[in-house]
Amino acid sequence: MTPKQRQAVENHKAQTTHIDKEAIKAFLDTLKYPIYHLDFETFQQAIPQWKGIKPFMQIPFQYSLHIEHADGRLEHCEFLAEEGSDPREVLARQLCVDIPTDVTVLAYNMSFEKGVLRGLAEEYEMLRDHLLAIADNIKDIMTPFQQKHYVTPSMNGSYSIKYVLPALVPEMADAYTELNGVQNGSEAMSAFASMSKLEENEKERLRNSLLEYCKLDTLAMVRLLEKLREV
Repeated sequence: MTPKQRQAVENHKAQTTHIDKEAIKAFLDTLKYPIYHLDFETFQQAIPQWKGIKPFMQIPFQYSLHIEHADGRLEHCEFLAEEGSDPREVLARQLCVDIPTDVTVLAYNMSFEKGVLRGLAEEYEMLRDHLLAIADNIKDIMTPFQQKHYVTPSMNGSYSIKYVLPALVPEMADAYTELNGVQNGSEAMSAFASMSKLEENEKERLRNSLLEYCKLDTLAMVRLLEKLREV
């Protein structure tokens, strides 16, 4: 086993928590205020409806953005596309309004957000520089957990946010299961893909569910960052 694997096994057997304070501090030192906590939701189409889309390509239709300021102030911005038309350009334009080119952006598993941003940059040349600047500024809050700098037995060896969040922020342990309608990314994908077939009242209910779910994803990152600062 690698040293990290051996450490993880020993922590699990002993049921102990391991915290590498120096490594966590080094990660925190890379973040500069204001911090833009970003999460995308995407869906796929087997048979593309719109130009520039490939089968089963990840099509972004929604994002949530919590903006954390040095004084503790927290702002929230969000975007959810209208169903029935290609959501990418209007989403990309609004994202460039909401996120400047020179700020710290935080994501959980940043490879997904980077991929979405780079895909949008390839498609919309007029927004390319701005979108690539956002992608270049992304940091990954998953890193301290993926690199085993912070490990607790209740994470069950996983660094998924669905395990990390209840382990570090127990008051949010049931936050996702308490949501009404949309509780995970797969449900969000299916909800948006099917929305155009629904009656108006059901459509509105589902839109609200999507907004609440995506908002929780970025709020979870804010709370995890608070816990990392406490160590």
